[in-house]
Amino acid sequence: MTVAADRQVKDPCAWLSAVTHELADAPPADTRAVLLTVWDGLAAARLAGLHAAAASPRWRARQRHAEAVEFDLAVQLARNCTVGTGLAIPARLPGAAVAWPAERADAAVAAVVSFCGTAEAVLRRAGELTPVWEDSLLGPVALTRWLADCWTGRHTGCPLRLPVPPPPWWR
Repeated sequence: MTVAADRQVKDPCAWLSAVTHELADAPPADTRAVLLTVWDGLAAARLAGLHAAAASPRWRARQRHAEAVEFDLAVQLARNCTVGTGLAIPARLPGAAVAWPAERADAAVAAVVSFCGTAEAVLRRAGELTPVWEDSLLGPVALTRWLADCWTGRHTGCPLRLPVPPPPWWR
């Protein structure tokens, strides 16, 4: 069963902050735990980013670039046992979402960028501890950097083109 997080989360920024702290404390030698925590963080970051995009044209433009990177990162993580969490990556905001003030949207983007920096560092360290760098770590290291770069305006990408039908974890 896949759970849609956007219907259960009252404060995506608090959730993302908690996941970021959990990831920072995760033992990098436990690759599975690291990947599972990055998946949860990606779900939280996606939800926070969608709220920010709904609040501001500046964040909306950057979210369009970030969306393709988020999807690519989710694909990489889904290949490596993380779909087992049962947590879906939100494809859009729920219809009843309340608009955020600009300050909260800015804080959400800062939380996403912070999560990306932590995820990149922990994934890199996990890779260094493996006998041979695994694809399960190499791709996500680069993608977390690109995701942060999308939100800071340093990376522009292509718009997301979802496969038909979309994966069950993209809701």
